[in-house]
Amino acid sequence: MNRILENGRLQIFVPLKFRSVAYRRKIVMPGIPSDGTEPIALALARAFRWQKYIDEGKFKNIRELAKAIGVDESSVARTLRLRMLSPKIIHLVVSGETPRKLNHEAIRHTLPDLWSEQEKILLVE
Repeated sequence: MNRILENGRLQIFVPLKFRSVAYRRKIVMPGIPSDGTEPIALALARAFRWQKYIDEGKFKNIRELAKAIGVDESSVARTLRLRMLSPKIIHLVVSGETPRKLNHEAIRHTLPDLWSEQEKILLVE
């Protein structure tokens, strides 16, 4: 939607949104996928990777994994809980549309097991 103004200058319209991501402002371009560097997206990727390590027997448990990567056990456990998010919420995170209410503060608290309850808490604006 570009147009030439009365003074001869060109006005260019760029559709974009500003989102708060982990206490930062980020420009989001509609229709352009996320680069995956949002903190929650990275934490979600870590959660699935770390669980795979445990499932494959590379580490016996959270304690062993935490020691190996140099992170405290509670942080690893909180991150691993992200695997239990509803598929709808995971899809939003992966597609770069992380719900505003889903942040590191939210995952410090226990989220409900029922996906419908998670969606009520995290997706309702």
